[in-house]
Amino acid sequence: MASSKKTFSLFTISEARNVLFGIATLWIGLFHSDYLTMAQYTDNKFIIDVFASFRGMGNIGVDMFLFLSGVGLFFSFTKDNRFGRFLKKRFMRVLPTALLIGIFYFSFRYATGRYNSGLSHYLSRISFTYFFFKGERVFWFISLILVLYLVFPIFYKIIERFRLWGMLGIVAVVVVATFALRFIAPGFYRYWEIALCRVPSFVIGIWAGKFVMEKKEIDRKWLWLFLGLAVGLTALLNSYTPIMKALIPGYSKEIEPMYIFFYRYVGSALGIVLVVLLSFVCTSLRHKGRGNLLRNFLEFVGMYSMEYYMIYLNINHYIERVYNTKPEHYIMLYFGSFVVSLVLCVLTRKICDFFMAYMQRKPANLEELRAARRERKK
Repeated sequence: MASSKKTFSLFTISEARNVLFGIATLWIGLFHSDYLTMAQYTDNKFIIDVFASFRGMGNIGVDMFLFLSGVGLFFSFTKDNRFGRFLKKRFMRVLPTALLIGIFYFSFRYATGRYNSGLSHYLSRISFTYFFFKGERVFWFISLILVLYLVFPIFYKIIERFRLWGMLGIVAVVVVATFALRFIAPGFYRYWEIALCRVPSFVIGIWAGKFVMEKKEIDRKWLWLFLGLAVGLTALLNSYTPIMKALIPGYSKEIEPMYIFFYRYVGSALGIVLVVLLSFVCTSLRHKGRGNLLRNFLEFVGMYSMEYYMIYLNINHYIERVYNTKPEHYIMLYFGSFVVSLVLCVLTRKICDFFMAYMQRKPANLEELRAARRERKK
């Protein structure tokens, strides 16, 4: 439903979902391309610093992804709230592709001697549980999203019954549990903070899902508040290190993980704000018939967001390390990795779709098989 000129429909978040997934995915990829700077192409310090800041905040794409996932799962579970069917659908969407990529990646790493731990470690890695035991962050997001699928029905029921207070209660419990872990078991906190600090984005997405589904209208003046929040939160993130050094004597990179929650929570808030603002921009351009090529491209990337996350991050660093890329070739490395990753994403999805279709095929009738065998013998 289109909004009037004075209001903004939150349903645009759903309409622009795949485009936003594409933006978040590319931003995460850029964040992990830490070799890429503007210093090779300009001497303008302002441009260099702005690009470095933009690239450095790319991990906010994770919060955007989780918020959108919460909204999407609310839609799905509202239509069919049978727990078993929900889990089967979610797991079958993620696990076949994740397992294929994970088995290939970790087998390659073991075969080339990069890993030399035993079979139990290998099995833990390809089952995406190693993150919880050892904090290895190769595919930490897959580990997190699988756990969130398991607890989602509980979150959904609480939020459906208590609405805003239910959402705030879950967020409060998660935050308190995170801080309790920080003091009781700092080692595990260092392992898990990258995931635990992102859970509130997912929970808020579930709560917002109801308003998105009901096509809640808000006054467009609120978008100016969101824009102001985006500017303020961006400034906070860019001032994170100076603020920490001013507040915490002896602050250094070594103790940064113990205080990174400040950055994570501000980043989560910024990610949610950006989802609202970007959904407005995307749908406005679509209604005006502009940016169709870019939107189609971003939707295509968004369709393969999980595959791209798993493939690009490792292809990129592997090519950089093996070929010892020179600074003047970094831009070629980035776009080369991007193209190769997209091709592999499509191939991986097709392989998984073919395999799943083959596994789910209905067996032929036994009597028909026997009749056909008798015909061949005649």
